[in-house]
Amino acid sequence: MPLTATEAFRSEVARARPTRVLVMLYNEAINGLAAAIKAIGDNEIEERCNRINVVTEIVATLHMSLDMEKGGDVAEQLGGLYRFILAQLIRINIHSDAEMAAQIIDVLKPLRDAWEEVDRRIAAGEDLSAMETAMLQRVEAAGNRLAIHAA
Repeated sequence: MPLTATEAFRSEVARARPTRVLVMLYNEAINGLAAAIKAIGDNEIEERCNRINVVTEIVATLHMSLDMEKGGDVAEQLGGLYRFILAQLIRINIHSDAEMAAQIIDVLKPLRDAWEEVDRRIAAGEDLSAMETAMLQRVEAAGNRLAIHAA
């Protein structure tokens, strides 16, 4: 059965700040990959495919939402990382590669945490001008975790 967003989730997304929506999307991708790993272990092919397909849609949405003009180096680095993840999701699905799915989760978690921090600071009304350097360092660290040099 295909997975669809619940009405409650849609309502929450509609009310949320853009940075909160990013955190929600990262959470959904992480949870989807965790469910795919379980499905791989249980040899549930349809469930694995459904979960990976949802994660693929989420990562593609994140990639398409990048503002390359305003986002500068952060957007460029995230774009490369998202393209790499999209390619790996195909591999995960074809080869039932739970290890790569776990590695992708390990990359997504610190990025989610970084966006969560940005969201908290925005909610608190803080100046975010210094956040770009910190965010770029986190994105580069995530890419290094996967040994991405040119995506």
